[in-house]
Amino acid sequence: MELLEKLKKLKQEDPYPMHMPGHKRIGLDFPDVYDIDITEIDGFDNLHQPSGIIKMLADEVAGLYGSDEAYLSVGGSTDMILTSVFAATKPGDKVLIARNCHKSVYHAAALRDLRAEYLYPEILELGIPGGIRPRQVSEAFSRYNGIRCCVVTSPTYEGVISDIEKISDICHQNGASLIVDAAHGAHLGFGDFPENPIKQGADAVIVSLHKTLPSLTQTACLLRNSDSLISAERIKKYFDYFETSSPSYVLMAGIDRCVTFLKEKGDEAFSEYGRKLSQLREQIRKIPQITLFEPETYSYDPSKLVLSLDGRSGSELADILRRGKIEPEMASLDYCLAMTSVMDTDEGFERLYEVLKNSTPGENSKKSAAGLYSITPEKRYDIGIAEKSEIFFKERNELIGEVSGATVTVYPPGIPLIVPGEVFTEEVSESLEAAETSGLTIDGDSDGKYTVIKEN
Repeated sequence: MELLEKLKKLKQEDPYPMHMPGHKRIGLDFPDVYDIDITEIDGFDNLHQPSGIIKMLADEVAGLYGSDEAYLSVGGSTDMILTSVFAATKPGDKVLIARNCHKSVYHAAALRDLRAEYLYPEILELGIPGGIRPRQVSEAFSRYNGIRCCVVTSPTYEGVISDIEKISDICHQNGASLIVDAAHGAHLGFGDFPENPIKQGADAVIVSLHKTLPSLTQTACLLRNSDSLISAERIKKYFDYFETSSPSYVLMAGIDRCVTFLKEKGDEAFSEYGRKLSQLREQIRKIPQITLFEPETYSYDPSKLVLSLDGRSGSELADILRRGKIEPEMASLDYCLAMTSVMDTDEGFERLYEVLKNSTPGENSKKSAAGLYSITPEKRYDIGIAEKSEIFFKERNELIGEVSGATVTVYPPGIPLIVPGEVFTEEVSESLEAAETSGLTIDGDSDGKYTVIKEN
């Protein structure tokens, strides 16, 4: 079946989208894409050298977030992660990376030949990674000399928020910049949601407009303030490296529509959204067989509905939701994630509640393991060194003791179980087996084989 026909069929079947993109397939007065698909013709500005309408749009985005600058991307947050990491570092620099960062951060470190030290979040209930504590960052600066940059994810895929203000202060006291991957937090700062990290001292903040706002997939931006330790000149240099030289005007028009919506209807829409979301969460709390993840020791983004059904795996709950014509964002070992946005409808929330209310518990007890991300693989080589090593491939049952030559992730959320330079241990193998058994998608294998480096 051709992709377009399959997409048309999806529309006809009408499963409710509890997943990104944040527009929830509700149009915002948008024309036929073929009518507006152009290149950089006269009068339409240039994304790489904006001085006209694209510059005006970027300034509007910056104004919405309260930042001094915004760089628009049609290549998703990945482009902006690569841009910011390269702008903040030089080859061979030492960096701190939260171990629950998206794989694009590790790819940036590998390509930049960086010396990475890792910050491991605590593992919360259901095996969910928590945030990064300021104390961890402070201790890392005491332990490692010459750290130039720190990268953390906040909010996480499941909505956990770190104390960015304190982490930023610690980084700056030690002469290091702070990059925050807030791809899943484009809505932060609107309505009653927690503050966006750009107002908490971060030097560069990346948000995926399409994830939780009504914008088209692949639209994102990098936010920067004038007092950032990462210069605008270096941001612009590497933006030119990583952003496509043929940017889609359709996608940029999607950003424009999103901005117009936020300016004209944002206050009212977010107020109503907050009310409906609060009501839905209260209803879900009363369902005896459902556990709603709500961490008590961290700030939290309530737009993420992390759900667990007694006696059922995350994949089983996802299947139950699909049978009820609800398509979730992702399933992990013991839980399922439903993503909400300002565009969600009353009917969609009601459909989700009814399916959950009528769900049937299973007989299997919860797994005793702390999820997929409790492992801390030994680092034998720096990620940049591993990236330059000769590689070969091995079956999973042959991996113990070998050193990974690639990132291996469960996708979504894209957090590596192992990164280049780390050793395949029994724990890593067990996590891979658990993911495979649960039917989760693993990125990084090739026909069941994994990349390892050839050691001398």
